[in-house]
Amino acid sequence: MDPKILRKEAITSTTIADVWTVWTTIDGIISFLAPKANIKLEVQGLYEIFFDPESPLGFKGTEGCRILGFEQAKTLSVEWKAPPQFPNVRRQKTRVDIFLERVEALTKVSVAHSGWQEGEEWDEAYEFFDRAWDLDLARMQQRFSSGPIDWRKPYVPAWLGQREPRIRDHVPVETH
Repeated sequence: MDPKILRKEAITSTTIADVWTVWTTIDGIISFLAPKANIKLEVQGLYEIFFDPESPLGFKGTEGCRILGFEQAKTLSVEWKAPPQFPNVRRQKTRVDIFLERVEALTKVSVAHSGWQEGEEWDEAYEFFDRAWDLDLARMQQRFSSGPIDWRKPYVPAWLGQREPRIRDHVPVETH
């Protein structure tokens, strides 16, 4: 049986070098993924993404997560944490692998999020990330087409509607 892996892809006309930079530097991450970050590009270096930097320690984002490995301008593998609304899932780290590939004049970004376990909360977290990675990759594309995301009023693509929370990793999506 194949393990459960959440897979997403996005295409941009930006160079692989520029896409690599946005995923592997603090300035890059805050330009599209979250308002604050702490990244040290080395194996076991920190890869902390602070989706809600004003929250108490332990509730900001991916605190304590590390880089598992990378191949310059090709792959990045990191530990990942679920947001606080999934406390049991958050206690265990998952894995995110980011793959960059040049396809003709475009750069394809593929995300593979693995390490999923069984259970209702795990299923809910998986569904959350199914939407969240769509938003994150759309923001990456927007960052390259229109400039860095303004975190006071972050970009939400029309196809996602206004149901997504302001800080995607902190507040659960409300459905009415």
